[in-house]
Amino acid sequence: MRAWFLGAGVLLLGISPPLQADEADDQLAQRMAAIVRDFRQPLATRVEAVRTLEKLGPRAAVAVNDLVTVLNRLRGSEQEPLQEAIVEALGRMGTKAKVALPALARAVHRTADLDLAIHNSTAAILAASDSQDIEALTFQLTSRDASLRLRAAKALGDLGAVARTAIPALTQVLKDTDHDVRRAAIAAIRAIEPNAVPSEALIRAIAEDLRDPDPNRRLIAARTLGQIGPAAAIVAPALEALRADPDADVRRAAAAAFARVTAPPPPLP
Repeated sequence: MRAWFLGAGVLLLGISPPLQADEADDQLAQRMAAIVRDFRQPLATRVEAVRTLEKLGPRAAVAVNDLVTVLNRLRGSEQEPLQEAIVEALGRMGTKAKVALPALARAVHRTADLDLAIHNSTAAILAASDSQDIEALTFQLTSRDASLRLRAAKALGDLGAVARTAIPALTQVLKDTDHDVRRAAIAAIRAIEPNAVPSEALIRAIAEDLRDPDPNRRLIAARTLGQIGPAAAIVAPALEALRADPDADVRRAAAAAFARVTAPPPPLP
């Protein structure tokens, strides 16, 4: 049994597993759920498995049905530590745990501690929504599926300032090999922190489109950098190169942007 928890610890500590992160979490959640279902396992072992699922939070959503099944099978104060651990874990799993609400309602009036856990978890589940589950969306940015990364970046941008904790993860996505994902991350960061001075990483990510084969992309990138102004001076050479662009609109936009990003600072009062 020790091997199960050594594997869980490796994943939870962030040591690179052989599987992609989302697949590894699914497999870990399924393994922990199998331990929870196994009535032959010691109570402490089953509780520890539930605690691992709780740490995974929304990433352990594949285990929700198994946790509900076990909770439904227990009666009264039978194995109370396990019941309480299951209830608390469900409260960390976001919208996917809404299917557990009937089971939580049936489990009330067993013990005072369990009732408190049910109250807190029910409130957390009801307050959750896919668009507001910032932790889950941030995790999706690491998926190997570009469509999931794109969806997550757009959803985080839609949330605006409340998704500020996702900025470091979005900054990593600025280097994404998928151009649509990179652009979604740019838009998300600017929507979350509209008044912040753009970082060098953000400016360089925008400037990537100055080399895009599509003249519309080059035009939009040049205009965006011009709007940023002197903070974008680090990409002035790329803008200057576009002054010889074959597209007249791009040339004009690049010239205007170059003038703005290289403008001297205003004199001190």
